[in-house]
Amino acid sequence: MTQTKRLTKQELRRINLRWIWNSQIGWNYERMQGLGYLTTMLPLIEKLYGDQPALKKKALQAHSVFFNTTPAMGDIIVGMNVAIEEEMQENGAGIDVASSMKTALMGPFAGVGDTIFSMIPGAVFGSIAATMAKEGSVVGIMIWEIWLIGVLLLRFKLYDIGYQQGAKIVNTLSGIKETVTAAASVLGLTVVGGMIATMVKFPLKTLTVSLGTDPKTGEMLLQEFPLQKYMDSIMPGLMPALFAVLCYWMLGQKWMNSNRLIITVLVLAIVLASLGIVEV
Repeated sequence: MTQTKRLTKQELRRINLRWIWNSQIGWNYERMQGLGYLTTMLPLIEKLYGDQPALKKKALQAHSVFFNTTPAMGDIIVGMNVAIEEEMQENGAGIDVASSMKTALMGPFAGVGDTIFSMIPGAVFGSIAATMAKEGSVVGIMIWEIWLIGVLLLRFKLYDIGYQQGAKIVNTLSGIKETVTAAASVLGLTVVGGMIATMVKFPLKTLTVSLGTDPKTGEMLLQEFPLQKYMDSIMPGLMPALFAVLCYWMLGQKWMNSNRLIITVLVLAIVLASLGIVEV
């Protein structure tokens, strides 16, 4: 039985600060906040799996995958994942659960967080600051800065909430770890599948084929083939799913990276649009 390792309060707060600082620094188009998430979790990985090379490698790979959410809401996810891995560190069971949880939560949390922390404050405080600046007052921008400081302080509390809830979840369901892992994995895959169906667009165009001229009227005979309708009758969202699978397969090849894939997708889109296969 492996002895359970615990992070001190100082170590927990240090991870919180690392996320606040690192979440956007390493942002890139391939994994977005993935690098920031990995560097945030390094102290946890080292403490829990530093003497277990296989689990350490697994944790490094799991925490470096694609991740993107509102930074403030990410504090909750980081806190939850720290608690989960802390409680389920035997055989690295917590790695799988934490990885699935963050995949499942990042999308819904981004939708809520972007509204609360970006859109509404941007419209409200931005308009106040602009109006008061036009009148020669600096009070507006000061209000904006006060809001940002308030959000920063709130992020510490959000992290604590995530950590506390993560621990409760694991303690409550500690007897059914395999079920929790499987359920979290299914939820994560469902979210990713939903993102592909709603965000990846591959609209096929209706093809019109000439069948020649009507011998009686002399009019051109045309036959329409609504490709999108045909594909939807097979399975709605089939083309986005197939296209996502193709991109995933290409990323697994040694000759492909994220930049080349982006260029490939752009060229393919231009070619298919030029040939009239997809709608622009």
